[in-house]
Amino acid sequence: MFGRRPSKKSDNTKFYEILGVPKTASPEDLKKAYKKAAIKNHPDKGGDPEKFKELAQAYEVLSDPEKREIYDQYGEDALKEGMGNGGGGHDPFDIFSSFFGGGSPFGGGSSRGRRQRRGEDVVHPLKVSLEDLYLGTTKKLSLSRNALCSKCNGKG
Repeated sequence: MFGRRPSKKSDNTKFYEILGVPKTASPEDLKKAYKKAAIKNHPDKGGDPEKFKELAQAYEVLSDPEKREIYDQYGEDALKEGMGNGGGGHDPFDIFSSFFGGGSPFGGGSSRGRRQRRGEDVVHPLKVSLEDLYLGTTKKLSLSRNALCSKCNGKG
């Protein structure tokens, strides 16, 4: 009377289908599937931002044992009722960053040890015609940059 109880559903497979895993998938299988799909669908790599958000939402729910149990028993609507808007208000990029140490999502490499500090981006104007852009013309560009002396490491 005061609140409605979610109806019991047995076929809640949408999030599993999004990640491409069976309902019996282990946490390790979920993590592998999410990592692979997130790299493939990341907006910075030409992927669909909406698909990326769906992947993040599916992984967020299925990787949390409590949320996964609610989802398996009652479906996505029960999660929305319990969490407000269903997504919990989390940024899908936060989950992605947790796999890759917060750095570039496509830099690969290890997150162990110290990362090399990046300098500023080099910006250089280059005039090209629309025809060159359309045809994919290749141009050579020479740039100079300051670098530390390898003998004294910039100390003179």
